[in-house]
Amino acid sequence: MNNEVSGAVTGPVVQAGHIGAVHLGPVSAGSGHAVSAAPVAPAGLPPPEPAFTGREADLARLARALSDELPVLVTAVAGLAGVGKTALAVRAASRFPGGVLFLDLQGYSETPVRPAEALAVFLHALGVPAEHVPADEAARANLYRSVPANRTAPVLVLADNASSAGQVRPLLPGAGPHRVLITSRDVLGELSARQVRVDVLPPDEAAELVRTAVRTRDPGRELDGPVERLAELCGRLPLALGIAAVLLAEDEDLSAADLVELLHDEVGRLDGLDYGGDHAVRAAFDLSYRRLPEPQRRLFRLLSLNPGPRVGAEAAAALVDLPLSRVKPLLAALKRGHVLEPAGPGRVRFHDLLRLYAVECRVRDEPDAAAALDRLLDHYVAAARAATPEWIGLERSNLVAAVEVADDDRAVDLALAVSRSVTPHTRWDEWESTYRLAVAAARRRDRPRDEGVLLNRLAMQVLEQRRFDEARELCDAAMALHMSTGDEHGRATASITQGDLALDLHEFGRAAGHYVNAVEIFGMLEDQQWQAITVNHLGTLHSWQRTFVDAEICFNEARKMYVRMADLRGEAQTVNNLGALALQTGDLSRARPLSLSALEMFRSLGDRSGTARVLVNLGIVHERVGMADSARVYWAEARELFLGFGDGESAGRVARWLAELDDPGPPAHR
Repeated sequence: MNNEVSGAVTGPVVQAGHIGAVHLGPVSAGSGHAVSAAPVAPAGLPPPEPAFTGREADLARLARALSDELPVLVTAVAGLAGVGKTALAVRAASRFPGGVLFLDLQGYSETPVRPAEALAVFLHALGVPAEHVPADEAARANLYRSVPANRTAPVLVLADNASSAGQVRPLLPGAGPHRVLITSRDVLGELSARQVRVDVLPPDEAAELVRTAVRTRDPGRELDGPVERLAELCGRLPLALGIAAVLLAEDEDLSAADLVELLHDEVGRLDGLDYGGDHAVRAAFDLSYRRLPEPQRRLFRLLSLNPGPRVGAEAAAALVDLPLSRVKPLLAALKRGHVLEPAGPGRVRFHDLLRLYAVECRVRDEPDAAAALDRLLDHYVAAARAATPEWIGLERSNLVAAVEVADDDRAVDLALAVSRSVTPHTRWDEWESTYRLAVAAARRRDRPRDEGVLLNRLAMQVLEQRRFDEARELCDAAMALHMSTGDEHGRATASITQGDLALDLHEFGRAAGHYVNAVEIFGMLEDQQWQAITVNHLGTLHSWQRTFVDAEICFNEARKMYVRMADLRGEAQTVNNLGALALQTGDLSRARPLSLSALEMFRSLGDRSGTARVLVNLGIVHERVGMADSARVYWAEARELFLGFGDGESAGRVARWLAELDDPGPPAHR
C-alpha cells in the first residue's frame, strides 16, 4: 500500500483500504513519537445504525465487560453472518467513556486486512507520524503497545469482522485501562476472551426492527399487515430484516403482505432477500462458506439432507461416510463458525436461511447426494431397531420426516423399528401419519406380513383417540392379513388390540376372550414378554369389572414376569396399575407408595407418558386427603406432559380438575 502521510491526525480512525494524504504532527525531541497539538481521544466509530432495535440484554452484558477494572480486557462478540454483531458492537462502543479505535478487518473477504496494515492505521490514528512507523510488523506491534501505555485515558479497540485470533492478537494494546472488543463469525477461543454470543432477534424486536427501518427511510409510512410473519420468513436475522425494510421503503406499492407472499416459497427466498449484489443474505453466507475447508463445506451442505430440524453426530457421520471421531471435530468447527447452532447434547441445527443456503450449495457442489441420503436413512433404520423409547423420543421429528422422504422399503423398515418402542398414547398426530404412509408403502411392495403389523399399530393409535369404528376396521384388516400369512405372533398382538377395543366399549366378555386367546398363543410361542403384557391387560379388565382380587393377582403375576426379565418399563407399568387399583378400592395408604415407586421408575426411564399417567393418580390421592397444593403440583406437571406428546383430551381433563381445586365445594368424583 503506497500512501502519502504527513501532518497530524486528531479525528476519526482511518479504516483499511485506500489511505490518501494523512497529516501528522511534529515529533517530540528524543521520544521518536508524534505529539498532537492537543491531547485528543481517538474517535473512529462509524455512524450508528439508525434503525437499531432492542438488544438491551446484550448491550448490558457488553457494558459490564467494558467497565471491568481488569487491564486490557478482551471481549468477543460472535454470531452467524448478518446477525447484527457490528451494529451491536458500535452501539456499545458509542457509550464507552474513552476514545475508540475502529477497524473493519474484512476477515471473511478475499483480501482480509493484514496485521501490519491494521497496526499502521492504528498508529496513525494515535498520532505517530508515518516516518516513525516501522516497516517490520513486529516493530510496529512493539510501538503500538507502547503508545497506548503512555495514555491515562482508556482506549477501546474495536476490531470488527475478524476471522482468526492471529488477525487480532497483534492489535491488543499494552498496559493501561484499555479495552478490546472484537466481532467475528467464529468463536476465537485462543484469545481467552469473554464471549458474548449474539442470536437472532426475538419475534417482537424483529418485527419492530422492520417497522423502524421503514420509518427511518420513509417517515410518513406506517407499516401494517403481517409484519410478524415477514420477520419469521426472514429468520429474524437483522441483515435479512433490513433488506426487507429497504424493499418496502423504496416501493410504496409493495406491502408487507406482498413481500410475505414473495418470500413464502423457500426455493426463491434467498433471491427475494437481495438488494443489489453485496447487500444480500446470500452474499454474506458466501463469505463464510468459501472460507471453510472442503471437509467442513461438504458436511455443511450434506447436513441439509436431514429431513428433521435437528441432527445428531451419528447421523452426520452417516451422511459424509466418515467415522464419528472425524465428524465430531468438523461439527465443532462449524458451530464455532456459527454456520450451525447447538441444539442439545450432541445435536446441531441450521438457522432457517442457512438451511436454504446449504440446499443451494448441495445442489450446486455435491456430486452424489442420493447416496448420502441412502446412508442417512439406513442409519435411522439401524439405530431405531436398537433404540430405547427415550432415543425414539429425542429423534421423533427426524424419524417422522425420514419416513416421508424414504423409498418404500426403508419407510416400512423404519416404521416397524419405531413401532417396537413407541407407546400408542404419544404424539398421535405424527405417528398416525407415519403408520399410514408405511402401510401404503408395504402394500405397494407386497409385504403383507409387515402390512398387518403396521395396520395393528395404526389401529392402536386410532383406538387411543376413541375412534372406535375405524379402529375395528383396522383391527379386522390386520387380523385377516395375519391369518393369511400364518403369522401367529401378529395374530396374538391383534387379539390384544381387539381386546382393548372391546374393553373400551365395555364388552367385557369379548375382551376376556381376546386376551385369553393372546395369552395362549404367546405361551405356545414361549414369548414371556408378550405374555406379561397380555396378563397386565387382563388385570385392567378385572379392575374395570370390579373383580379386584383377580385384578391384583394378574398385576402381581405380570410384575413377577417383568422382574424376571429385568424389564423395568414393564414393571413400572404394573406397579402403576397396582397403585391405581389401590386408589380404586380406596386404600390410599397403599396407593401413594405404589404410585411414588412407579413414578421413580418412569422418571429414571425418561418415560413421559408413564410419568404423566402416574402423576394423575398421585394428584387424586392427595386431593382426597385434602392436600390440594400437592395435588395441584402433580396435575400441573401431568397437564404439561400430556400437551407435550399431543394428548389434548387428557390435558383438558386435568385442566378441569385444576380449576375445580379452587372451588370451595366438595371434591369431584375422580
